[in-house]
Amino acid sequence: MHPRYGRRLPLTEAQGRLACLLSWSVPSAAILVATVLNLFDDPRAVPFFVSEVDEKGLQDVVFTAGLSFAGIAQLIHAWHLYHTLDAQLPRLWFAATLVGMVAAFNCVLVSHYDMFDHLNEHIITAMLAFGGGVLWAVLSVPALGRHATAAGQRMRKIGASMAAVGFVVMLMAFNPVANSIDATGLTTKEFLNEAQEAVVIAAPAEYVLVAGLMVCLASYRHELQSKSE
Repeated sequence: MHPRYGRRLPLTEAQGRLACLLSWSVPSAAILVATVLNLFDDPRAVPFFVSEVDEKGLQDVVFTAGLSFAGIAQLIHAWHLYHTLDAQLPRLWFAATLVGMVAAFNCVLVSHYDMFDHLNEHIITAMLAFGGGVLWAVLSVPALGRHATAAGQRMRKIGASMAAVGFVVMLMAFNPVANSIDATGLTTKEFLNEAQEAVVIAAPAEYVLVAGLMVCLASYRHELQSKSE
């Protein structure tokens, strides 16, 4: 057996499955609740990007606290998975785990770097959090290989496909319009108002991207369940 790097966490099988559940259910709930709260609290426009809920009032608290907790749960989840599951390609599985942990850490950071006051930091941490999480799942497919369950691999492929489609549609819809706008002197809100015709398509696509990541995170419950049996 290939040696594992680092010490495993002292989690029971039930606690490991709980970490898996929290890794996707907490961010899903936080984003959903914050989105609904923002809808009833004079939003800039509808539809809006996920990150636009991280600005004011109760939705800001829900979004920041939810994603911060989720990032910690994902860190625990990733490291527990690495030490629990057998892999066909152990070195790739270790690399995938590191990618997942970087993504989890940035899930915490992106919740504190809002797009209105820290735009550049927000963009970087969001790309690492969401893109890194999907890359973790993509790398897991060949890394786990024959040791993975069919249901888990299927969910990771579906989730990664959802995220890829959402990302491509978001870029194709938003970038051409955004590049045509002179942003000199505009606040983030003013810029988004100018680009709202693109946001109408790009914002729902971003929600599809996020949903794809949640599917990827939830997929590992099949491997944990199979391992416990």
